[in-house]
Amino acid sequence: MPNLPLVNALNIAQAGAKKLAALNLDSGQFKYRYDAKSNDKLSGYNVLRHSGTIWSMLDVFSVTQDEELLTAANRAITYLLNEHLRFYRDYNNWCILEKNTIKLGGNALAALALAKLYVINKNDVLLDTSHRLCRFLIEQRKFHGDFVHKRYFKSGKISSFRSEYYVGEALLALLACYQVTGDTLLLDTVIEVEADLAAQGYGVREQSHWMLYSLEQLQQFDQSPHIYAHAVQIANEITNNPTYLDWGRSTPIACRTEGLLAFTRMSPPDNTTGPLRDTALKSVEANLKRQLIFQTGDGAFVRGGGDRRDQEVRIDYIQHNISAFLHFSQL
Repeated sequence: MPNLPLVNALNIAQAGAKKLAALNLDSGQFKYRYDAKSNDKLSGYNVLRHSGTIWSMLDVFSVTQDEELLTAANRAITYLLNEHLRFYRDYNNWCILEKNTIKLGGNALAALALAKLYVINKNDVLLDTSHRLCRFLIEQRKFHGDFVHKRYFKSGKISSFRSEYYVGEALLALLACYQVTGDTLLLDTVIEVEADLAAQGYGVREQSHWMLYSLEQLQQFDQSPHIYAHAVQIANEITNNPTYLDWGRSTPIACRTEGLLAFTRMSPPDNTTGPLRDTALKSVEANLKRQLIFQTGDGAFVRGGGDRRDQEVRIDYIQHNISAFLHFSQL
């Protein structure tokens, strides 16, 4: 790829990760959202994105060994556990709480970040907490591959809220935790849930990058043909229906890039790459060039969209873009 050498992609990922580290305050919170032109802080916070941001920083650290990233990630993890770790109805039910709500995705990305940091520093507190959060995720499982997406902490009532991405995040967290704990319940749950989801074509319409991450990881432990076939469905949908480009925003593009890169890392059952992998890589190349348009001079990424929020920076905008560039650099 002559216009975007792999080393340049890694530099872009590292610059973005260092910007996230700079946005992490002494408290462990991030400067979550701000205007790129004025640098004025904007309102709002989201613990789910806090956790996803930690995961992406640690992903970059695993390649660059930049201690600044690890220091910031440790601060952010400490804040997460101090401020948001709670027990739901029983001291065995560990969960991540934000404003009286327990979100499947928030628990999943916290467990994912904790498992990632455990791989780096082997702190048993991180391992145990990730494991307990994943056990709680399993308790939220419903029929036909579904989970409770959002529950109110005080009343225990289940919200009608649904996310397009939470189930993929949950499966990825369970697989990451399985890899460090060896708890076969986690893997067995993913295998059972994915069989239901594949039959439903889950994540295809949503073009879910989180499901592609999960399918890529699951294939390491289960060679059932429906896993790759499910991934093919999602990758085909991304490449054949790139309507996300019409929004002119950085994160939807970056997420599809992440998903397609996960797909290219998978192994077809017949060990042939096939035309879809080539098509996916062409889409990745084009997407990464588009993503560079949204990069600021200090390594951050703006939202885009051409509206009043065009120059807004949020930590998850940086997160998804650096993950895309990092994973491309690893080709």
